[in-house]
Amino acid sequence: MKISPYANQPIANWTNITEDLINQYPLNPEEILEIAMLSWERLWTSRIGGEIDLYEVDLPATVVGYFFQKLFSHELKSRYPFDWKGEEFKSDKDLVNIQNPIFSTEMKSSGQLGYSLYGNRSYNQQALSLENAGKDKSGFYITVNFYKHAITLIRIGWVDQDDWVPQGAATGQAAVLKPDVYKYKLFEINGAYRNNSPIELLNGIGPRAATIFHSEQVYTFGDLKAYSGMNLKIRKTYQDNYDFLNSF
Repeated sequence: MKISPYANQPIANWTNITEDLINQYPLNPEEILEIAMLSWERLWTSRIGGEIDLYEVDLPATVVGYFFQKLFSHELKSRYPFDWKGEEFKSDKDLVNIQNPIFSTEMKSSGQLGYSLYGNRSYNQQALSLENAGKDKSGFYITVNFYKHAITLIRIGWVDQDDWVPQGAATGQAAVLKPDVYKYKLFEINGAYRNNSPIELLNGIGPRAATIFHSEQVYTFGDLKAYSGMNLKIRKTYQDNYDFLNSF
């Protein structure tokens, strides 16, 4: 396992380290966003057997994430055939940088309603031998949160293997990231795509409150920004989230 650039560094230094890492990365955030949105569009305009629109199929989130990853790596390889390729072996990252393995990247997606990311319990476990090591879980990550047919957040950064915390129960198979990783090691790539995020992603908008918004035809962040009605709760929610909603 490679030495982490965050090793022995106080959390106060993590933001600067993350910025340096992103500046070194071969793809800038704007191109990552471009490739992500292109791949997402290609995914949902695909047809099964040339007959069935993917929109008609209730795909599990894991399948959506897998197809998205494959389309992303395909586009990356098409643009930079001498620099990037998709995974070929068990030890490969999802995106393999041919020129410099340090830039090889894992892609992690989550289709749940929220901004958290989840890994397998094994993400936090050291392999007992090189033979069983598989891919290194530390390094660059491109992460994507989505819900139904909308991407809600894209991030780029660095995650170390010990950033993953296994689920509490001994039989649990999931691992979650430590809170400080989201704050200081993953950079949010903003864009107009976030306007398609469901209104439930705003703090305080649970199922009951969502029915009020939906009754006023406010389903997404974009709908809230464009709202011209007189419902006081909806107008207050917009004001409370004004800076955030107008940051993309």
